[in-house]
Amino acid sequence: MLIFSDDFARMQNYESYTKTKNQQKQIKYKLLEIVESVFGDTFARLKLETRDAIDMICFLATDKGFVYAKDTYFAEKHNVSTRTIRRVMKALEEAGKIVKAHRSSSKHNGRGAAVYFFVNHPYFEHWQQYFDFDVQTDVQAENAETPCESKDEELKKVSTYYLPNNYIKDHFMYKTIPFIKGVPKLINQTFKDIFKDSLRELYLRIRLASKKVCQSLSITLSKSDIHSIAYESIQILFTYIKTRSMSFEDQCKLVYSIALNKFNDLVQTEDLNSNLDFVASPRKIVRKEMLPDWFQEQQKKDTLAEAESQAQAQDMYETSSEDEIAKMKAILALYT
Repeated sequence: MLIFSDDFARMQNYESYTKTKNQQKQIKYKLLEIVESVFGDTFARLKLETRDAIDMICFLATDKGFVYAKDTYFAEKHNVSTRTIRRVMKALEEAGKIVKAHRSSSKHNGRGAAVYFFVNHPYFEHWQQYFDFDVQTDVQAENAETPCESKDEELKKVSTYYLPNNYIKDHFMYKTIPFIKGVPKLINQTFKDIFKDSLRELYLRIRLASKKVCQSLSITLSKSDIHSIAYESIQILFTYIKTRSMSFEDQCKLVYSIALNKFNDLVQTEDLNSNLDFVASPRKIVRKEMLPDWFQEQQKKDTLAEAESQAQAQDMYETSSEDEIAKMKAILALYT
C-alpha cells in the first residue's frame, strides 16, 4: 500500500494522542510490553543496543501511533545493523502487532520509505478507517495457506524464534518459566535473567524510596509512576555495573539513591506545574504592636497643640476679614 504526499502531510499534522509526559510513558510501556510478548524469553537475550532501538521505536509511536523513520536511522543511532532493525519489524508484522505501508517516492513512481502502524495504539482505528487497512483479511490469508498437492515436496520449515507469545501459552513448558514474585511484569521480563532472585531485593529498595518520599511530603504516588521509575532506575543500575564491579549491597544502595532522586524530581515537577496556575495576591502588612504610654501622651499633646494653632489661625482670619469689610464700607460712603 502507498501513502501519497498529501495523506502523509495530514498524518504528520494530526493531533497527538499524548498530552503529558506521563501519558507518553504509559503508551510507550504499553507498546513495549506488546513487543516483548512477541519475542517472549528471547527479548532479555537481545543485545542492549537492540533493546534500546526497540524502546526508541515505541517512544516515537506514542504520539500518533506510527513510525516513519528509516531503518538506517535507528541502526546508526544505536550502533546496530539495518538487518537487525528489519528483522525486529518483520517479527512484529508477522505477529500482527504492526501494519506496514510505504510512502510514495518523490523521485519515481515506486515505493519509498516504510511507515509502521502499531495495531494496539488508540489511534489505529482512525488510520485503519482512513487507509482502509484490511488486517483480518491479511491474517486469515496467512493462516489459510495450504501445502502443495505434491506429497514428495516437504513443507516449508518456519522458525519459532519470532512466533508471538500467545502461540505458546497453551504449551506445558509455558508454566515452567520462572518469574520473580512481587516484581512488575515489564521489569520481570526485562531484568529477571540478568539479576535473577536479586531483582526482588532491588525492587524492594525502590519501593522503600517511594514510601520515604510519600511519608515526608504526605502524598500518594500512582502505581504507574512507581513502575516507570523502577524500570528506569534498574536500567541505570544495569548500565553502571556493566563497566564496574560492585557488591550486591552497593547495588542496593545505588538503586535506592537513584530511585529517591527520581521520585523527588517527579514530585517537584508536579508541584511546579500546579503552582503555575496559582497567582498569589500581595499581602498587606498590618502592624499591631502596642505603643508605649509616653508616646501616646506625646501624640495627644501634639494633637491639642495643632488644634489650638488652627483655632488661632481661624480667629485671625475672621478678624482680618471684619477689618476689610469696615474699610470697604468707609470707601463706599465717600462715593455716595
